Amino acid sequence: MGCKKKFFRFKIKDNRLLGILLVAIGTTIIFVIVLPYTVWIVLVGIILIMVGYKLFLC
Repeated sequence: MGCKKKFFRFKIKDNRLLGILLVAIGTTIIFVIVLPYTVWIVLVGIILIMVGYKLFLC
């Protein structure tokens, strides 16, 4: 009787983080619908180069 079922395993303490996450997911879904396949290859390539450069500087 006293047991309360939890739906989420973790609690997001900052609502701003949740908002940014939802906006990122929403824009990604819109971009998947709008942009062609070759643009996605170029964007992923640019992101990988930037991440590799930042990891190299660390």
